[in-house]
Amino acid sequence: MRTDPVIPPSSTAPGQRYEARRAWLRFEWLVLFCATLAAALLLQDGALRAADRIVYDHLVPTLERPAPDDIVIVAIDDKSIAELGRWPWKRGIHAQLVNVLNNGSPKAIGLDLLLTESDNANTAGDHALAAALARRHNVILPILTTRSEAGIAPRLPIPSLAAAAAGLGHIQLNIGGDGRVRNVNLHEYLGRYRWLAFGAALNRLASPDANYLAKDDGERLLRIPFFGPAGHFHHVSYIDVLHGTVPAAFFRDKTVLVGVVGAGLGDLFPIPQGSHPGLMSGVEIHANIFGALREGRNIRTPSTTIAVVFTALPALLVLLGFTVLSPRAALGLSVLLTILVAAACMLLFRHDIWLAPSGSLLLLWLVYPLWSWRRLESALRYLDEETIRLAASVPLPIRPRPARRRWEFLERRIEAARAATRRMLDLHQFVADNLDSMPDANLVIDQEGRLMLFNRKAQELFLPLKMPLGQGQDIARLIASIASTQNDRSWPAHLMAGAGTAGIEITDPLGRILLVRGTASHNARGALIGWIISLTDLTALRTAERQRDQSLNFISHDMRAPQSAILAALSLYRQGKAVQDEATLFSRIEKSVRSTLSLADDFVLLARARSGPPQFEDLDMDSLLADAADDLWALAQDKQVAIAIDSDGQPHWIRGERQMLVRALGNVLANAIKYGPEQGAIRCSIALEGQLSQEVVCRIDDEGPGLSAADSAQVFAPFYRAGTTAQSGAGLGLNLVQTVVERHGGHILAENLPSGGARFILRLPYAQAGEMAEDQMSSSGSTTSSR
Repeated sequence: MRTDPVIPPSSTAPGQRYEARRAWLRFEWLVLFCATLAAALLLQDGALRAADRIVYDHLVPTLERPAPDDIVIVAIDDKSIAELGRWPWKRGIHAQLVNVLNNGSPKAIGLDLLLTESDNANTAGDHALAAALARRHNVILPILTTRSEAGIAPRLPIPSLAAAAAGLGHIQLNIGGDGRVRNVNLHEYLGRYRWLAFGAALNRLASPDANYLAKDDGERLLRIPFFGPAGHFHHVSYIDVLHGTVPAAFFRDKTVLVGVVGAGLGDLFPIPQGSHPGLMSGVEIHANIFGALREGRNIRTPSTTIAVVFTALPALLVLLGFTVLSPRAALGLSVLLTILVAAACMLLFRHDIWLAPSGSLLLLWLVYPLWSWRRLESALRYLDEETIRLAASVPLPIRPRPARRRWEFLERRIEAARAATRRMLDLHQFVADNLDSMPDANLVIDQEGRLMLFNRKAQELFLPLKMPLGQGQDIARLIASIASTQNDRSWPAHLMAGAGTAGIEITDPLGRILLVRGTASHNARGALIGWIISLTDLTALRTAERQRDQSLNFISHDMRAPQSAILAALSLYRQGKAVQDEATLFSRIEKSVRSTLSLADDFVLLARARSGPPQFEDLDMDSLLADAADDLWALAQDKQVAIAIDSDGQPHWIRGERQMLVRALGNVLANAIKYGPEQGAIRCSIALEGQLSQEVVCRIDDEGPGLSAADSAQVFAPFYRAGTTAQSGAGLGLNLVQTVVERHGGHILAENLPSGGARFILRLPYAQAGEMAEDQMSSSGSTTSSR
């Protein structure tokens, strides 16, 4: 008793499960979409600041450009300290430097030195420096904010120097969590006072018409677009300027910054320079700030909305791509978007716009595995359910395979799917083998009348019509190619309209009789999915039926008539009513019996020629024709007909059955004698013809009335007798000739001679004699027989 496997209840409604699975997957997709937007918004609070700093530091060197020639740094370097003594120096030395610089008429001087305490021991130095500052009133002095118990307070230069300076600027740099200087506040507010950054104050002094601070926008942040690494700006040594080694005229119309660059003085800061940060002096950082402000450059950041869109858009595009793309294509899209995000980040940075890419890349490469995992889970559940359903529905057993331990979850599912696939392939092969083994041509079409499957017999059926079969072909066009009437061509439309499966017979252009039948095909849920059309070739059956009818007619008339004549003559003889003598009676009986035997013999020979196994041997065509003529000597003698045989003197070997060939040649000769005139002549010729494949050609000419158009078309048909004469016969003689000749690989045709009479031409394949000696040939040269 068969027991079906237990299938989960959910598998009883595949359509509902499919829709439920799709709805749940859409819900998960929508949740992930919203979560991506929320994560993009949360990532704006700097959660990935460390990663973004790494990217930022590697992009800063891409902004490197030549330093302006009119910005010069007077460096308090190790050489100057070695000559002037330990730091700090006396104020009078700085006064000398300022006077030397002013002699060259620079645009502005930035003295990056903290002068917050008075030199009580040498007030003359303070006065000298104040006088030097007031001389051209073009020097900016720094201030520094400090933290104390009282709060944040500025450390200002001493009042005399502050009053003599052209302006003050704060030198407070913003140091990031990793210790690097990347930006500076252009304004510092302490109470009601606002202090410009040192570089900004210097730029206002050197370029009074600059409008970069036309709008007061609070604590404006400047991300410094560094011109290059440390030492990129032109440096001259403090001591060289003081001693005149660098002439004062060198500083004409230049902006000069004076500051400490010595390694032991502590005024060095790490700056972003890729993976190996460099140290830059504070005065050179202020020179970069001054140069950037003069160029109007600042590495800006877009609004929060744009940043959120930039962060979320790649991940959302991948999510949208998952709805239409395969996993491999979605992976390719992820890689492409990664490259585009990196390229966009680099391109925008070159235009002084900073869009942090870490959040965008993080979401992009989180969404892909998350959604791939969800799709994989859904696919595995589907595979499990469908594998169970398939195992229950396919009746074919799975071939046993060597047992192996399946240690991985996915591998076990793959093996289950592989087993299901093998079942389907086995079932497909089973169906294909059965389809090919069917004796009829079968076509499987879909609901739209397109060809889906076909078997070998169908290919063989359409091949002679130059109509090769292929998937997707229109069945109406195929049926039209083999249907000879419009009614036959309309049959597929009737089938698809539900007209039933009753078959009809059609005749194709080749004369084949085909029975076309259709059967509706349904899927597992009972829905119509197409039709199975079978085409049965009834040509042989209908031909056999006609031959049967002809045979019955032959038996009932041609063979029955002589027997009836014999019975009638015997009946009259017994009753004493016979008008002929006994010898005449017996002669007529003998004639009827011989006629019956001849008909029976022709019928049996014809059946044997059509179905019996061949017994071929090496034969000489001249000998066969001579034997046939000898057999008809009596018939020819009665009508005084001469049979002449001409040969070209060459051996005419063929392979065949002697009795059949002699009988076939005799039938042609007998036909020529019967239809020819008395005291006429029959001319026979045998020759080899052809170049590559030679043939033995036998021509038999008579002097009869010839063949009419109707006779030419039907002369070799069984039971056909020419209508021009009243000659007796069943019409099997020439049909036997055609059957025997074709059985031997040849062919026969009949034609009319221009001089009157008919010509029968027999062509048989030429074969070299195997074991027969040449001297066994029965005739050669020219032989004339008059019997």
